[in-house]
Amino acid sequence: MAKYDTIIKDGTIIDGTGTSRFFDIGISQGVIERIGGNIPSDQAGTIIEAGGNIIAPGAFDPHAHYDTQVHWDPYCTNSGWYGTTTVAVGNCGFGFMPCRPEDRDQYMRMMDGVCCDPR
Repeated sequence: MAKYDTIIKDGTIIDGTGTSRFFDIGISQGVIERIGGNIPSDQAGTIIEAGGNIIAPGAFDPHAHYDTQVHWDPYCTNSGWYGTTTVAVGNCGFGFMPCRPEDRDQYMRMMDGVCCDPR
């Protein structure tokens, strides 16, 4: 019998705490049982090859106000304290970029009623 239901192999695991990166995850019954090391593939029923992609378990914060804070606090500290690993930066998580050059003026005028005029 396999030790894990699923192993995620060869991913770059970033847990949001600022600690070193890990590379394999062993999961049993929906719970992460092991993080890091080289977990042998024969220890799981299902193998997910992450191929070096980043795996970031945690919470996604789509309504953040880190527009300027991210410049002096790259960890977005307050969200990180609560398990957030991904933050959408912009006005309440709404960003304008990338956008077509011909749409930029319209987007800026649209925000005139929401915040101060940037011009």
